[in-house]
Amino acid sequence: MATLDYNQLFLVFIYALISDISTGLGVLPFLFYKNINEKTFGILSALSGGMMLGASFIVIADEALKYNIILTVLGLFLGAYFVYYSSKYFDEKELKFENLDGKHAKIAFLTFIVLFFHSFPEGVAIGMAFNGSEFKIGIIMTIAIALHNIPEGLVIALQMYPRGVSLFKCFWYAILSSLPQPIAAIPAYLIGHYIKFTIPLGLGFAAGAMIYLTLAEILPESLEKTDKNSVSWAFLTGIFIMILITKSI
Repeated sequence: MATLDYNQLFLVFIYALISDISTGLGVLPFLFYKNINEKTFGILSALSGGMMLGASFIVIADEALKYNIILTVLGLFLGAYFVYYSSKYFDEKELKFENLDGKHAKIAFLTFIVLFFHSFPEGVAIGMAFNGSEFKIGIIMTIAIALHNIPEGLVIALQMYPRGVSLFKCFWYAILSSLPQPIAAIPAYLIGHYIKFTIPLGLGFAAGAMIYLTLAEILPESLEKTDKNSVSWAFLTGIFIMILITKSI
């Protein structure tokens, strides 16, 4: 049985916690602007989507394939289905949330709960990535997810702040939406550390979840906010940034 490095376990938690806290940065623009331009929001979302897709293919899936092709592919499908099912399950619910009701409450709550549940595979991604052949894979994964979390925090603030929810509460709801990341990262790291065949399955799961989220949610929403050319260039820029990060660390 492999010896557990408690210092590395602690670092996994710290990196995942940093990723979580970064979500709160999404509310910062509202300190200066009451409303964020929709085109700007669409571009930021596409940029983060490009980084997630780049990280999923260039780093995570590539690392998983070093272990086992079949388990990697299985993980990809399971991760994609997890995000699909989470989003579908919470659709069409009658909800009251904070001081909101009706359609606004449903949109705000679904935004929060879907982001909350899809943070679990992101936490798994961080934990499993640190079981890779190089420590830097975990760092790259953390950077990609942390940068993606900022627009997610902005999404939460956009749904709540203009409708009367305080900026302070928006900040904490944003961080809470990504709380599964440090929670899931530790068991994911431990499982991958002791049960080696779960590494390609877990990495594939994380990559599949992020790929599906990018293609099914982030890009369509970006295209609703701005034009296809802006989305395409922002998305490609995100991929290029991830390539540079991968080669620099």
